[in-house]
Amino acid sequence: MPVIYEFHGSIVAIRLTGSYETADVRAALHRALDDPRCPRAAGLLLDIRGSQSISRRTANEVRAMAQFIASHADRFGRRLALLADTDAAFGLMRLGAVIIEQQGVETSVFRHPADAEEWLGSAPTS
Repeated sequence: MPVIYEFHGSIVAIRLTGSYETADVRAALHRALDDPRCPRAAGLLLDIRGSQSISRRTANEVRAMAQFIASHADRFGRRLALLADTDAAFGLMRLGAVIIEQQGVETSVFRHPADAEEWLGSAPTS
């Protein structure tokens, strides 16, 4: 499956690998947040390190996805860690982060999973 979710303690992690459509990401977020096993989330981790589709996303698609994710922020603790491993993906995630932050979601982009999970596990700065 190109888009899966899992739970790491109080973190909801969504992993995007291979090729997928933006609708797959939306569906996975809904499934994760509606899953009875979903913890009272302290944050959302969106991991695109294995994504083949991210390089084909337009800035408008990134903006639309950022707005969609922000619209669900109350359900994941209003904290989002974005995990990217290439410069291009990192840049697109920074664009998304700016949009999400404008909606009052504390957001940061990381290259290493341990850093992202540590940040999500720490207390909010606001």
